[in-house]
Amino acid sequence: MSRDPVEVSLLPDDVESAAAARARGEDFGMSASESGPAANGPLSGLRVVEIGQYIAGPYAAKLLADMGADVVKVESPAGDPMRRWEGTGSGYSPQFAAYNRNKDGVVLDLKSAAGLDALLGLAAGADVLIENFRPGVARRLGFGADVVAQRNPRLVYCSITGFGADGPYATRPAYDSVISAVGGMYSQVIPADALRPAGPAFSDLLAGMSAVQAVLAAVHARHVTGSGQHVEVSMVGAVLDFLTESASTYLQTGATAGPDTRPRRAQAYACVGSDGLAFVVHMSVPEKFWTGLLDVIDRADLAQDPRFATREGRVAHYDELDEILKRETARRPREHWLRELAAHDIPHGPLNRVADLFADPQVAAMDLVTTAPDAAGDEVRMPRHSTVFNGSGRPAYRMAPLLGADTERLLEQQQLSFDDEEVTAS
Repeated sequence: MSRDPVEVSLLPDDVESAAAARARGEDFGMSASESGPAANGPLSGLRVVEIGQYIAGPYAAKLLADMGADVVKVESPAGDPMRRWEGTGSGYSPQFAAYNRNKDGVVLDLKSAAGLDALLGLAAGADVLIENFRPGVARRLGFGADVVAQRNPRLVYCSITGFGADGPYATRPAYDSVISAVGGMYSQVIPADALRPAGPAFSDLLAGMSAVQAVLAAVHARHVTGSGQHVEVSMVGAVLDFLTESASTYLQTGATAGPDTRPRRAQAYACVGSDGLAFVVHMSVPEKFWTGLLDVIDRADLAQDPRFATREGRVAHYDELDEILKRETARRPREHWLRELAAHDIPHGPLNRVADLFADPQVAAMDLVTTAPDAAGDEVRMPRHSTVFNGSGRPAYRMAPLLGADTERLLEQQQLSFDDEEVTAS
């Protein structure tokens, strides 16, 4: 029989009891010897079931896990397709590992009665369930929000979809590049004369972050009302939330933003030193940044140029000023300009590639890299969750689970009936 879910909005007495429970390894049925040292983090005691694949759902669950939640990732016998991206023979790709660390892994055949029953049993003992199927699929498989709520009325059930639950696009396959196009993201980052999908998985990642916000808000509401609820997050909606400035400006004025709209208004420029290394200067509104920049590049004459005499003029003649700054900064190496900009207190920074990022002295000082052993026991470097919780700390990180690694242990210790062939058969 599964236990009642733990209330995550913890009062002082509850904090001690939840910490004690973690130390005993009781979360999701773990024993202390199997789970290792008690983890910490602000979400210690929150139990999450994730039924997701690719990025949006797994990323949301990963963010919760990074903050201390106990997350069980449920996969089909074939596994999350992202396991096979650029596979290394380790049981998962680097991409899969990025979105699925700090989780336990369970394999369930949700098309079988035994697999579905095991999932519902896990959900009955959880605080949160996250799924990112197309609308209607979870209901058709037997674990829709209404069904699960009957077993666990305190559960926060989070659905992540591409286009939302309704509308003409709702049942279409939703992948990041499609959503980034439909949601307007690409129009903000890709020049019209260089059309091609670009950048990271914007809409997937934004949807994952929106899902975490929604889950934590619903958990707080449960603390007030005593009831869980079904929260719905769409990738298109998450992109629109992110583009709030561009969207609001259009609705109020009819003005349409493009890739250079924000840099123009912010007076942000990308420059390149004589060594070919790039950096960014951001002057914003204060006039002192503009006059300080003129001192740095020794071009006081530009202050008298009618095109650049005012901030409004510099916005209107952004391209001309950009060309001048690039020409001037090409005279000296980047380090010279970074040193001078710092001396004049002008907002600036090196334009780092990912390969440069972790060697940057500021990033290094922030302790944003950690390690965890992989299945072979070798230490693997990974980025650390950047938020610092001074009262509750950070949990120790674990690599993503091998496919089904924890199925038998978790189901048996959760006192759910377990038959390997029935539960995991494809």
